[in-house]
Amino acid sequence: MSYSRKRLYVIIPAAGSGTRMGTGKNKLLMDVGGMSVIDRTVAAFKEFAFEHYIDLYGVLTVPVGALDEWVSYTEGKEDYSFITSIVEGGSSRTESVSHGIDALAGFEKEEAPRADSPVFIHDAARCLIDTKTLYRCYNSICEEDCFVCVAGVKAKNTIKMVYDAPAGSDVIVQSTPDRNLLYEVQTPQCFKFGCLYDCYEKAQEEGLEATDDTALAEHFGFPVKIIEGAYSNIKITTPEDILVAQALLGS
Repeated sequence: MSYSRKRLYVIIPAAGSGTRMGTGKNKLLMDVGGMSVIDRTVAAFKEFAFEHYIDLYGVLTVPVGALDEWVSYTEGKEDYSFITSIVEGGSSRTESVSHGIDALAGFEKEEAPRADSPVFIHDAARCLIDTKTLYRCYNSICEEDCFVCVAGVKAKNTIKMVYDAPAGSDVIVQSTPDRNLLYEVQTPQCFKFGCLYDCYEKAQEEGLEATDDTALAEHFGFPVKIIEGAYSNIKITTPEDILVAQALLGS
């Protein structure tokens, strides 16, 4: 079976607790430049697909017990028209993404991803993702010999490796890695669907958890390519991040 148009599948994890925001409000619904965080994230993908004539299919994973709330929130909003499925996440990022993968695998035959279909996993809280980064990632993951890639930027700060120590103990430096060899990875984290499915299936069998999807690919021996990201592609985690995002939009 061949597709008449380019396709992209997107899993948007939005099932985090957001406790570090400390406001008692879902951080994804907080205002950034006149739009909520989640609305701005979704709009970026919609714009990217429109610019490049790509058919977009999305899965949104939401907190356990909040399914009806999110269905109501997204209903009737044009930017969410590519969200084919909204599913409950789990107690960890790995579990939430796994539910998203299961949702993709359960799509109707005409819409279901093939083994070589590109899949992006993009944090809902990274609302300043730009279409140029998305395009670079899409081009890379569509290459025949690329199975996994991730947006990333060179580390600006010196990083110290430390010895593991109990809470309250002194933190002692173990080594100082060469900064030229360090990258801060972001999202999207991009896979061919067959590779993504296999990694998560094996992770479940081995009981592995990861806060970074490509770490599972590394564990199972897949080379992970770094794609040029953007320093503006920050993750909204604390109140300070809202201020930084507002400033970046203002600039």
